[in-house]
Amino acid sequence: MSWREKKGLKWLVAAILVLLLFYLLRLNREWLRPIGVVLNAVFFPFAVTGVLYYLFRPLVEWLERRKAPRGLAVLLVFVAIGLSLAGIIWTAGPFFQKQFTSFAAQVPEMVEFVADGIESLRNGQEALAPPIKEAIPNLSQEIGSEWNRYAGSIASSLLRVFNWMSNALFVLGLVPFILFYMLKDGDKLVPRLIALTPPAYREQMPALLKELDETLSSFIRGKAVISIVVGLMLLAGYSIIGLEYALVLAVIGMLANIVPFFGPVIGAAPAVLVALFQDPVKALYVVLVTVIIQQIEGNFISPQVMGKTMDIHPVTVIVLIVAAGSVSGLIGILIVVPVYAVVKVIIKHGRNLYLSRRREHDKGCHGSRL
Repeated sequence: MSWREKKGLKWLVAAILVLLLFYLLRLNREWLRPIGVVLNAVFFPFAVTGVLYYLFRPLVEWLERRKAPRGLAVLLVFVAIGLSLAGIIWTAGPFFQKQFTSFAAQVPEMVEFVADGIESLRNGQEALAPPIKEAIPNLSQEIGSEWNRYAGSIASSLLRVFNWMSNALFVLGLVPFILFYMLKDGDKLVPRLIALTPPAYREQMPALLKELDETLSSFIRGKAVISIVVGLMLLAGYSIIGLEYALVLAVIGMLANIVPFFGPVIGAAPAVLVALFQDPVKALYVVLVTVIIQQIEGNFISPQVMGKTMDIHPVTVIVLIVAAGSVSGLIGILIVVPVYAVVKVIIKHGRNLYLSRRREHDKGCHGSRL
């Protein structure tokens, strides 16, 4: 068996084991529900804090290199964040609020527009001659049933999102306090973890923790940069084609881009719906803008920003997203890729440690025979 065949077999076995793990978790989902409730309550503030920590830690370290005490550096970063948010809210807030209010008010009309289109399709199909009508599938009925099914799902999802946001506003109040102490004392975490490590593995811990830190920081900062750039390109593209609610739709596309692989499609769906309601031909322009931006992002921006740190095959990403989404929903979809990358790093270091120990053992055995 060649090296490539061995490598392909290894990844196939790994994918099967991952799917089996998610399948077992899904079978025992009821038993794990209490744990999931606790994790959901704890996950959000610490996940947001972790993201902000990796985004703003370079600023704290930059100030430290210029002889600022770490506590003062953290306070200066907090002041800069507050002033930036205030400036954004002061300048773009009223315009965004006006667009969002108008967009939300027009959503029922857009839904009714789609329903009328389905009804027109149904009426047109009913007018066909019986042999032709029997020869082609009942598209209107299929589209209508799918629309009703997904419309109900979307409505319930939106209700859950609004309930979640009301709870999230309270939880977000904890984030600044957690973030302050993480930025202030985060550099003390590595020595403490090394001290807690068994002596036999203590020598390898600094390299492992450093690579884990680089992996997470590359993913979080890279995703943030890519999403912001995609949002700006969407805003420019939507403005050029004259799409209504360009700012709101660009923000939706920017946030949806956080979701791996399927994010661009999710983010483009509201823009296509608005374009159909405004001018059906404009929907083609929206699709064209989305395709062009995704090609630019996939071929030029992501390789430059992410580099080789998150070198994960697209098929692996799809498998992970589908499996994690079936078990834990949106949270699983958002965290599965960085968790997989972290596990890869741990397995790699564990394998290297095992091989080095085995070489030392074989060398000792060989020396004793001599």
